[in-house]
Amino acid sequence: MADPSIYDQLAKESLSDLTVTQLNAGSSVTSVDQATVSYWKGPITLARILESSRTYAGGTLEIPETGAIETVAVPGGGDNTLQPTGTELWRIKAIHGIAVGGAATVMISYTDGTSAVPIKVGASVATSGTLFDLNELTSVPFTLSNSMYLSFTETGGANAVNFSIVYFKVSL
Repeated sequence: MADPSIYDQLAKESLSDLTVTQLNAGSSVTSVDQATVSYWKGPITLARILESSRTYAGGTLEIPETGAIETVAVPGGGDNTLQPTGTELWRIKAIHGIAVGGAATVMISYTDGTSAVPIKVGASVATSGTLFDLNELTSVPFTLSNSMYLSFTETGGANAVNFSIVYFKVSL
């Protein structure tokens, strides 16, 4: 029987769903010796394909055509999230919120779906239509992923806040 290849190990994965974690796990089954040189051609090729197809300039720049503004509506006393899908990485450039219907108090946090770390707690939006500018409260830009994303909570219990988030994708 021939030695297994990275292709045998990842045969049921589509390239668009392949993660670096899977590639690293498949690569960890080998030793560093001359016999594995042909095996390593596969992981190196796949790693280069991932870098070329998912990033712009090797991941150091934002992908120009992916800039967008996402709207997140947070009901009074409720919450919502902003979470990239799959393997995407989003570089957040600006966040603004507008109170709807009156004063609102918001908490914005990083979350992994289980735990949360507040970026800003108790930032008030004084009246309906008043701009809430998160850029003055935290360092932008910052990066979000599918496993570390933003949670928005209106803690005043009465009025909604609509957030506009400007981002570029840096990895697909």
